[in-house]
Amino acid sequence: MKKFLIIFIILLVIAGGVGGYFYFKNVRAEAKVAEIKEGWYVEVLADSVNIRAKGSGDGKILGEAKKGDVYAVSDVDVSGNSYWYQIDYNGTPAFIFSSSKYNYLKDVNNPNDIATPTIKFFDQIYYVDSIADINYDHLEVWDDRPGVEVTHKVYHETGVDINGRTIDQYWIQYTVTDKEGKSASKVQKVEFNKRPSEDEVYDFSELER
Repeated sequence: MKKFLIIFIILLVIAGGVGGYFYFKNVRAEAKVAEIKEGWYVEVLADSVNIRAKGSGDGKILGEAKKGDVYAVSDVDVSGNSYWYQIDYNGTPAFIFSSSKYNYLKDVNNPNDIATPTIKFFDQIYYVDSIADINYDHLEVWDDRPGVEVTHKVYHETGVDINGRTIDQYWIQYTVTDKEGKSASKVQKVEFNKRPSEDEVYDFSELER
Protein backbone atom coordinates (compact mmCIF):
# COMPACT_ATOMS: atom_id res chain seq x y z
CA MET A 1 0.00 0.00 0.00
CA LYS A 2 2.82 2.38 0.91
CA LYS A 3 4.57 1.58 -2.39
CA PHE A 4 1.38 2.28 -4.31
CA LEU A 5 0.98 5.63 -2.52
CA ILE A 6 4.56 6.65 -3.40
CA ILE A 7 4.00 5.76 -7.06
CA PHE A 8 0.74 7.71 -7.05
CA ILE A 9 2.42 10.80 -5.59
CA ILE A 10 5.24 10.56 -8.15
CA LEU A 11 2.70 10.37 -11.00
CA LEU A 12 0.86 13.40 -9.60
CA VAL A 13 4.10 15.38 -9.48
CA ILE A 14 4.95 14.41 -13.06
CA ALA A 15 1.44 15.28 -14.29
CA GLY A 16 1.57 18.59 -12.47
CA GLY A 17 4.96 19.36 -13.96
CA VAL A 18 3.82 18.56 -17.49
CA GLY A 19 0.62 20.57 -17.04
CA GLY A 20 2.57 23.48 -15.62
CA TYR A 21 5.02 23.37 -18.52
CA PHE A 22 2.28 23.59 -21.15
CA TYR A 23 0.41 26.24 -19.17
CA PHE A 24 3.41 28.56 -18.97
CA LYS A 25 4.31 27.76 -22.57
CA ASN A 26 0.84 28.94 -23.67
CA VAL A 27 1.12 32.05 -21.48
CA ARG A 28 4.47 32.93 -23.09
CA ALA A 29 3.04 32.31 -26.58
CA GLU A 30 0.05 34.56 -25.90
CA ALA A 31 2.32 37.28 -24.52
CA LYS A 32 4.50 37.02 -27.64
CA VAL A 33 1.47 37.41 -29.92
CA ALA A 34 0.27 40.42 -27.93
CA GLU A 35 3.73 41.98 -28.27
CA ILE A 36 3.76 41.37 -32.04
CA LYS A 37 0.32 42.97 -32.41
CA GLU A 38 1.57 46.20 -30.88
CA GLY A 39 3.58 46.85 -34.05
CA TRP A 40 3.34 46.18 -37.79
CA TYR A 41 2.39 42.56 -38.39
CA VAL A 42 0.68 40.16 -40.78
CA GLU A 43 -1.90 37.54 -39.90
CA VAL A 44 -2.25 34.45 -42.10
CA LEU A 45 -5.70 34.15 -43.72
CA ALA A 46 -4.99 31.17 -45.99
CA ASP A 47 -4.85 27.60 -44.69
CA SER A 48 -1.10 27.62 -45.26
CA VAL A 49 1.55 29.87 -46.81
CA ASN A 50 5.22 29.06 -47.40
CA ILE A 51 7.88 31.00 -45.50
CA ARG A 52 10.94 31.54 -47.68
CA ALA A 53 14.56 32.59 -47.25
CA LYS A 54 14.18 35.36 -49.84
CA GLY A 55 11.35 37.37 -51.34
CA SER A 56 10.93 35.23 -54.42
CA GLY A 57 8.97 32.18 -55.52
CA ASP A 58 12.23 30.26 -55.90
CA GLY A 59 13.45 31.15 -52.41
CA LYS A 60 14.28 28.23 -50.14
CA ILE A 61 11.27 27.16 -48.04
CA LEU A 62 12.08 27.57 -44.35
CA GLY A 63 8.70 26.55 -43.01
CA GLU A 64 4.96 26.87 -43.38
CA ALA A 65 2.67 29.47 -41.80
CA LYS A 66 -0.80 28.31 -40.77
CA LYS A 67 -4.09 30.15 -40.66
CA GLY A 68 -4.20 32.51 -37.69
CA ASP A 69 -0.41 32.76 -37.25
CA VAL A 70 0.97 36.27 -36.77
CA TYR A 71 4.45 37.57 -37.66
CA ALA A 72 6.17 40.87 -36.99
CA VAL A 73 6.98 42.73 -40.23
CA SER A 74 10.03 44.89 -40.85
CA ASP A 75 9.55 45.71 -44.54
CA VAL A 76 7.57 44.88 -47.66
CA ASP A 77 8.50 44.74 -51.34
CA VAL A 78 5.55 45.77 -53.50
CA SER A 79 5.50 44.81 -57.18
CA GLY A 80 2.17 45.51 -58.85
CA ASN A 81 -0.41 43.44 -56.96
CA SER A 82 2.22 41.23 -55.31
CA TYR A 83 3.66 41.76 -51.84
CA TRP A 84 6.68 40.08 -50.23
CA TYR A 85 6.75 40.79 -46.51
CA GLN A 86 9.99 40.51 -44.55
CA ILE A 87 9.08 38.90 -41.26
CA ASP A 88 10.70 37.67 -38.07
CA TYR A 89 10.59 33.87 -38.25
CA ASN A 90 11.83 32.48 -34.93
CA GLY A 91 14.46 35.20 -34.77
CA THR A 92 15.49 34.78 -38.42
CA PRO A 93 14.63 37.24 -41.23
CA ALA A 94 12.36 35.50 -43.73
CA PHE A 95 9.75 36.32 -46.36
CA ILE A 96 6.09 35.55 -46.88
CA PHE A 97 3.92 36.27 -49.94
CA SER A 98 0.52 37.85 -50.45
CA SER A 99 -1.31 39.69 -53.22
CA SER A 100 -4.28 41.98 -53.62
CA LYS A 101 -5.95 39.27 -55.72
CA TYR A 102 -5.74 36.37 -53.27
CA ASN A 103 -5.23 38.06 -49.87
CA TYR A 104 -3.25 35.29 -48.21
CA LEU A 105 -2.39 37.71 -45.38
CA LYS A 106 -3.99 40.48 -43.37
CA ASP A 107 -1.64 43.48 -43.19
CA VAL A 108 -2.11 45.32 -39.88
CA ASN A 109 -0.56 48.54 -38.53
CA ASN A 110 1.36 49.15 -41.74
CA PRO A 111 2.90 52.65 -41.60
CA ASN A 112 1.93 53.01 -45.27
CA ASP A 113 -1.56 52.16 -46.49
CA ILE A 114 -0.84 49.42 -49.02
CA ALA A 115 -3.40 46.88 -47.83
CA THR A 116 -6.34 46.26 -50.15
CA PRO A 117 -9.71 45.95 -48.37
CA THR A 118 -11.28 42.50 -48.30
CA ILE A 119 -14.87 41.36 -48.48
CA LYS A 120 -16.38 37.99 -47.53
CA PHE A 121 -19.80 36.35 -47.42
CA PHE A 122 -20.60 32.86 -46.21
CA ASP A 123 -23.68 31.81 -48.21
CA GLN A 124 -23.76 31.00 -51.90
CA ILE A 125 -27.13 32.70 -52.34
CA TYR A 126 -28.33 35.96 -50.80
CA TYR A 127 -32.10 35.92 -50.19
CA VAL A 128 -33.82 39.29 -49.91
CA ASP A 129 -37.37 40.57 -50.29
CA SER A 130 -36.75 43.29 -52.89
CA ILE A 131 -33.91 45.25 -54.43
CA ALA A 132 -34.67 48.14 -52.05
CA ASP A 133 -34.05 45.83 -49.06
CA ILE A 134 -30.46 44.93 -49.98
CA ASN A 135 -28.09 45.56 -47.08
CA TYR A 136 -24.57 44.57 -46.07
CA ASP A 137 -25.31 42.88 -42.74
CA HIS A 138 -24.24 39.50 -44.13
CA LEU A 139 -20.85 40.78 -45.32
CA GLU A 140 -17.52 40.73 -43.51
CA VAL A 141 -15.47 43.72 -44.64
CA TRP A 142 -11.93 44.45 -43.45
CA ASP A 143 -9.26 47.06 -44.07
CA ASP A 144 -6.29 48.18 -42.01
CA ARG A 145 -7.72 51.69 -41.78
CA PRO A 146 -11.22 53.07 -41.20
CA GLY A 147 -13.25 54.70 -43.93
CA VAL A 148 -14.02 51.75 -46.26
CA GLU A 149 -17.05 52.28 -48.49
CA VAL A 150 -19.26 49.41 -49.72
CA THR A 151 -21.35 49.68 -52.90
CA HIS A 152 -23.19 47.17 -55.08
CA LYS A 153 -24.76 46.57 -58.46
CA VAL A 154 -27.36 43.94 -59.41
CA TYR A 155 -27.09 42.08 -62.72
CA HIS A 156 -29.79 40.10 -64.52
CA GLU A 157 -28.68 37.03 -66.45
CA THR A 158 -30.97 35.52 -69.08
CA GLY A 159 -30.48 33.09 -71.92
CA VAL A 160 -29.98 29.38 -72.49
CA ASP A 161 -27.17 27.25 -71.04
CA ILE A 162 -25.21 24.54 -72.88
CA ASN A 163 -27.84 21.95 -71.88
CA GLY A 164 -30.68 23.94 -73.40
CA ARG A 165 -32.07 25.08 -70.05
CA THR A 166 -33.42 28.62 -69.67
CA ILE A 167 -31.36 30.95 -67.49
CA ASP A 168 -33.15 33.64 -65.53
CA GLN A 169 -31.24 34.67 -62.44
CA TYR A 170 -29.74 37.64 -60.61
CA TRP A 171 -26.26 38.38 -59.34
CA ILE A 172 -25.06 41.06 -56.96
CA GLN A 173 -21.55 42.48 -57.16
CA TYR A 174 -20.21 44.12 -54.00
CA THR A 175 -17.28 46.52 -54.21
CA VAL A 176 -15.28 47.77 -51.22
CA THR A 177 -13.09 50.85 -51.65
CA ASP A 178 -10.69 52.40 -49.15
CA LYS A 179 -9.70 56.05 -48.78
CA GLU A 180 -6.67 55.53 -51.02
CA GLY A 181 -8.91 54.29 -53.85
CA LYS A 182 -7.88 50.62 -53.63
CA SER A 183 -10.84 48.33 -54.13
CA ALA A 184 -11.91 44.70 -54.28
CA SER A 185 -15.08 43.10 -55.62
CA LYS A 186 -16.98 39.88 -55.10
CA VAL A 187 -20.08 38.42 -56.78
CA GLN A 188 -22.92 36.51 -55.12
CA LYS A 189 -26.10 35.02 -56.51
CA VAL A 190 -29.21 36.83 -55.23
CA GLU A 191 -32.86 35.74 -55.17
CA PHE A 192 -35.73 38.19 -54.71
CA ASN A 193 -39.26 37.59 -53.43
CA LYS A 194 -40.25 40.63 -55.50
CA ARG A 195 -38.47 40.75 -58.84
CA PRO A 196 -36.80 44.07 -59.66
CA SER A 197 -37.74 45.97 -62.78
CA GLU A 198 -35.26 45.99 -65.65
CA ASP A 199 -34.40 49.63 -65.10
CA GLU A 200 -33.14 48.74 -61.59
CA VAL A 201 -30.58 46.17 -62.79
CA TYR A 202 -27.70 45.85 -65.23
CA ASP A 203 -27.34 43.35 -68.04
CA PHE A 204 -25.18 40.40 -67.04
CA SER A 205 -22.90 40.99 -70.04
CA GLU A 206 -21.72 44.19 -68.35
CA LEU A 207 -20.45 42.38 -65.27
CA GLU A 208 -16.69 42.81 -64.96
CA ARG A 209 -14.88 39.76 -63.52
